[in-house]
Amino acid sequence: MATMQEVTCCKNKVLLKMQILVVEDDAVLAMVSALALEEAGHTVVGIVHDMQSFQKLTKLNGMDLAVVDINLAGANEGLEVARKLQEDQVPVLFISAQLNAARENTHLALGLLRKPYEIEDLIDSVEYVCNSSAASGLATKRPLALEIFASNENL
Repeated sequence: MATMQEVTCCKNKVLLKMQILVVEDDAVLAMVSALALEEAGHTVVGIVHDMQSFQKLTKLNGMDLAVVDINLAGANEGLEVARKLQEDQVPVLFISAQLNAARENTHLALGLLRKPYEIEDLIDSVEYVCNSSAASGLATKRPLALEIFASNENL
């Protein structure tokens, strides 16, 4: 995992700045999510829309988190992306309406942000996962829209 940097955001909260990969086939949602994450102080290291574009990535190390839609281009390619990320020890947060698929694959992700979601829920969920799993003790309250999988309930 990359070295996360502490930053102070607009509400005078200390948060950890993360390197984040966005895996989403809806181009508008991917761009809106990436912009919101960057406005929140994070760095988006890339946006991928399917398995093929994911395989073109040459550098996975340095990523702190990937937000992954399960249903990419009408298939569950997001699960395969999550498996590859797991092999490279990159934590995954599912962002999906595919609740059954997510819950059947809890071993691949920290949790699930259900679609549709508000962009604030994405930011809050990313910051919760980051700050709760960091050794910094910066844990925040879990957003209501975020489901943490049982194997990660210590978050």
